[in-house]
Amino acid sequence: MGSRTVVRVIDLPRVIVWDGIVDPVLVEGWFDPLLRLVGGEPELVVVERRDPELLRLRSRRWGAIELRAETVQGGPRGTSTRVLVASAMDDWEERLDRLEGLLRGHAVDWRAVRSAERRAN
Repeated sequence: MGSRTVVRVIDLPRVIVWDGIVDPVLVEGWFDPLLRLVGGEPELVVVERRDPELLRLRSRRWGAIELRAETVQGGPRGTSTRVLVASAMDDWEERLDRLEGLLRGHAVDWRAVRSAERRAN
């Protein structure tokens, strides 16, 4: 399984997006309520963390995962955040949709997500 990169620009400041990426409570709200990127799931090991720009993880299941957050010009607040994810996981577009929605105050309905996942398989 090869790694691929997903890029998303979120029109929120980097510090807000970064908190969504690493805060354990927020991560449960967009990544998966049963997994944690940082500080909880033993399968995901932090290899390197440089706040607020880089998080490298290793997983027995997914291999290396790298998340980067970069400030870019533009957006209604003057700056936005470009999130780059390099990983063999194939559903980062959906996960980043959920992250962006959560940061805008929209909770994830995990029952609907699980139902859609079952229909897709």
